[in-house]
Amino acid sequence: MTTLTLTPPSEATSELAELYAAIEKSFGGVPEGLQLFGVSPKLLAIQMQLLGYFGQHPRLSGNFLALLRYILSEDGHCQFCIGFNQSLLVNAGIQIEAIQKAVENPRNGPLAERENLLLDYVVRAVRNPHGVKDAEVDQLRQEGWTDQDIFDAVAHGAQHTAVDILFETFRVAPL
Repeated sequence: MTTLTLTPPSEATSELAELYAAIEKSFGGVPEGLQLFGVSPKLLAIQMQLLGYFGQHPRLSGNFLALLRYILSEDGHCQFCIGFNQSLLVNAGIQIEAIQKAVENPRNGPLAERENLLLDYVVRAVRNPHGVKDAEVDQLRQEGWTDQDIFDAVAHGAQHTAVDILFETFRVAPL
């Protein structure tokens, strides 16, 4: 149970009701985490735009994004996000042992080598932006990543860390 008062879908009106209807269509329900964003319908709309953008990203795979979120959620101890992203990864056929190896060292993740390289860079950038080296961007480019891919991946990781903080601050229940 969250510390803020949430509006359940059955009580939502106007803009929030429209947003919840779209969420229900996509997810089959409105998870508590998205109901938390419903406290500020404009921010919920932005969050839904971000989810839509990354859900349709032409070059960052769903498994890459889910593994990134999983690793960062482990850092922030966000049980809701850990459970959600672990379910996505397991349903995609990735073994829990392989996920744990990626937590220990993202370069050893279960993704393609180039994705693991980007994963490692993004995790380190989010944890300590001053710890990544400029030359690493050139290495990522050599692996075929565009500047937009690199930026989008770091932005996704940074934004997800903010979501973890919100979920933990306001006590969103684990799945």
